[in-house]
Amino acid sequence: MRQVVAAEYLTLDGVTEDPGPSGDFEKRGWTIPYWNDELSKSQSDLLFASDALLLGRVTYEEFAAAWPSRSGDPFTDRMNSLPKFVASKTLKGPLKWNATLLKGDVADEVARLKKQSG
Repeated sequence: MRQVVAAEYLTLDGVTEDPGPSGDFEKRGWTIPYWNDELSKSQSDLLFASDALLLGRVTYEEFAAAWPSRSGDPFTDRMNSLPKFVASKTLKGPLKWNATLLKGDVADEVARLKKQSG
């Protein structure tokens, strides 16, 4: 049975929006002053331990707009090659970037994915 590992960025005062430098959010890029080698290694370890990514619509749209145009380093190549499962009630399939739209109840779909090998 698969495990679901949540990798989230959250400030102590509750900011969860766009930790990176892109996007149209008031607090976007808030992690940049705190990014360091330790955090980079942690992100790499998580990515390389994964056999798929579970994304929400906004994250998928921002990632799909940026990552496919990049290549040439192990992190990027891994990000681009992994299968992605996208939870959205507004997107219509088929999706690009090696992504599959989850249909129906997200909790049921994630439970189904967890039962698969990987």
